[in-house]
Amino acid sequence: MKYLINFTIQNNEEIITKKDIKSKYNKNILSFSYDKENIKITINKDNLIMQKENNESLLQFKFILNKKTESKYFIKDLNFYIDTYVLTNNLIIENNKLYIEYELWLQDEYSGKFKYEINIKEM
Repeated sequence: MKYLINFTIQNNEEIITKKDIKSKYNKNILSFSYDKENIKITINKDNLIMQKENNESLLQFKFILNKKTESKYFIKDLNFYIDTYVLTNNLIIENNKLYIEYELWLQDEYSGKFKYEINIKEM
């Protein structure tokens, strides 16, 4: 089935809001694209796995509430992985809404706090 999503991403310096993005939502996988970036979110009972890919990089984050998890950040031009960790401070998984607050570390250096809110509606 086809769906539309609205989402807001907040990082240290900016807030990005996108509305009515066409997406696919099949079983437990939500996928969509915006600004030349493909995003796939695997939704499980108590965790989310988010994969973001563009021409320069591939990111894969695993979000588990109150856990610091190892993630992947691959830089394509350099063929190089950067050690990445996320600490999930808040995680809400509902039928039509996903909400994630997390802190990010790149190679043991704190990179900041981030928030994602995704609202899903059937077309």
